[in-house]
Amino acid sequence: MKKALYLLLVAALFVGCNRDKKKDEPTGPFIFFETRVGESGNLPQREGEAFGVFGYHSSEESLSNVFTGYDDRIAQVAWDAEAGAFAYEKLVKWSGGTYSFYAYYPYAYKNQVRLTVVDNVRYKTLQFVQPCELDEMLDLMTASAELVAKTPEPVRLQFESKLFAVDVVIANYDEMSTSVPGLTIVDAEIDFTGVPQSMEFDIDGTGSNISPETVDINADLYAGSEGFELTPGKEYSFTKEMGNSFYLIPDAGIKYSLAIEYIDEEGERDIYTYPEDGDWASLDDFVKAGGRYAILIDTSSGTPYPFKATLVADWEDKVDIDNDFN
Repeated sequence: MKKALYLLLVAALFVGCNRDKKKDEPTGPFIFFETRVGESGNLPQREGEAFGVFGYHSSEESLSNVFTGYDDRIAQVAWDAEAGAFAYEKLVKWSGGTYSFYAYYPYAYKNQVRLTVVDNVRYKTLQFVQPCELDEMLDLMTASAELVAKTPEPVRLQFESKLFAVDVVIANYDEMSTSVPGLTIVDAEIDFTGVPQSMEFDIDGTGSNISPETVDINADLYAGSEGFELTPGKEYSFTKEMGNSFYLIPDAGIKYSLAIEYIDEEGERDIYTYPEDGDWASLDDFVKAGGRYAILIDTSSGTPYPFKATLVADWEDKVDIDNDFN
């Protein structure tokens, strides 16, 4: 019954309030939010997908919490598929003075085991624990909008990632017109070492801390049983096929190694390892929060197959076979 009444209220607000010409966002006397990620992205818009937001209202010399209807003073702003917008249940009206809002995504992560909000009265600290399983990883993002006055428009929250993403891709650089049959990938795995175990930061951006403790991550990159053929001109994103990217806490001490098991055109089984001396490859200061990278393994015909691994910045989920990534 409570949910039904809430939906009726949101629907009424949609009808009775002004609208953004480009979006169907609710506006008017209540505080609403719209979200952006990067230049053109959006937060995931699945039913119930949510971010947390808290705020402070400053009027004359007083400072107060905005979302007092919630015990922790944090509004759960969830995607409502029926309304086509992010909304929260305990709506707050605008008043005079200025507002500052601070948001984080996701609202809940493994029942708060990996993501915890600590209330320090005048600011809040977000504590994050690095997951070690690929299927548990997701992007951790924050946003803020400070000194906002009453407005008929939704408050725009520009989210930025606190982690960096890594994909693992293999590509056959032989000409597509060549008669070579390619090779069959049988198995693949990657290891990361020196990944910070956790980090915490003041969500208003005043301070952050990365733990000196680290974790090792080992992940199988291929779940098939029969392998797949990597024909000339073809690429294969292991992480995309696994349904996720690696999201890691940025740190210069992170290193990685990988192994690709394959069958060549002569039917011989072999393993390519990177680095080839069995050591670790270092990320150094190459990575940064919000960056998206790919470990690209390219190959072409030969005996044995020549492989080359390259760390690619500004990754866009697509290999241009004609590009030189060095």
